[in-house]
Amino acid sequence: LTIVRRVNPSAETLRSLLASPGIVQAPCAHDALSAALIERAGFKLAFMSGFCVSAARLALPDTGLISYGEMEDTGRHICEAVSPGFPVIGDADDGYGNAMNAKRTVRGYARAGFAGILMEDQVAPKACGHT
Repeated sequence: LTIVRRVNPSAETLRSLLASPGIVQAPCAHDALSAALIERAGFKLAFMSGFCVSAARLALPDTGLISYGEMEDTGRHICEAVSPGFPVIGDADDGYGNAMNAKRTVRGYARAGFAGILMEDQVAPKACGHT
């Protein structure tokens, strides 16, 4: 049995950016259009923010109301809207449940095309500074 791992070019780009000196700005994308505009503006990286996606899709604050499925779907559209190799980091909240949910979230975000994820180590209800 041979296991073949697909290489995500955007993850390679993200590793290079993080290894380079200086600060890398990552504007927040809430949909495919905003991601494409971030790339077109010359930024080297984007971040899909749970706050931005929740506001754009639900017109509600990021208080745990948006689901894993909605975030993963939005993330897939965002990652498809940018050039291959352009890194997008996805906000995965707390993994959307227990350890098994967190594992599913990591795999789903990887399939969606994210270069990396940000997962918070907290329990519900979320302690969020902007709600």
